[in-house]
Amino acid sequence: MEKIIQNILYVHILVGSIALLSGAVSILSNKGKQLHRKSGSIYFWAMTLVFITGIIVAGFRFNRFLFLIAFLSYYSVFAGVRFLKLKGLHKNQNPQWYDWAAGIINGVANIIFIGIGMYYLLRGNSNLPGALLSIGFGVGGLLISYANLKPFILRPSKAYHWYTAHIGNMMGGYIATFTAFLSTMVTRFDLMNPFLAFALPSLIGIPLLIFWTNRIEKSFAKPLNK
Repeated sequence: MEKIIQNILYVHILVGSIALLSGAVSILSNKGKQLHRKSGSIYFWAMTLVFITGIIVAGFRFNRFLFLIAFLSYYSVFAGVRFLKLKGLHKNQNPQWYDWAAGIINGVANIIFIGIGMYYLLRGNSNLPGALLSIGFGVGGLLISYANLKPFILRPSKAYHWYTAHIGNMMGGYIATFTAFLSTMVTRFDLMNPFLAFALPSLIGIPLLIFWTNRIEKSFAKPLNK
């Protein structure tokens, strides 16, 4: 069985590398163009395999970090793709049952992650970074579920809601995936401080995401106000 899990891990690393490369191409290419759509499609299917293989490996090896990253990154990517199909939410388009199910499952999973982290933190477990990681990612994942489920109840007023949701989720998934990659590399090769490696993708990615979101808001505001 261990040999099978090791082979699955190799597949996980391979598709993870494909996801990082195709995701970078999708982010840097012109939105809506053929290169963006094709690289985005490769990114989605690679992340689907990353999620499946990650859950299998994490389950057999009791790797909490891999579980956290798998849930957080894949739900963001899944939701990002789904918002391309939910462009009419502001016109009372109804989400599918699996849109609700994915958000709720992700929310429940992250509540559990927060609980696990709090348990080890209050218990005084020596693995303080792991406890804080569980709480931090759990809170982040819970907020992502809230942000994606909210427009199903309180319908968005802006016609371009789907665009900002798509960009935000896809970028969020990429940040989480890159965090996993960098943290793994640091752990194995001692390249930099582990806490810096964990925080660096977010320190770079979140300001860029805010910048792009503001640009989107400005680019759509004038035409919509006419």
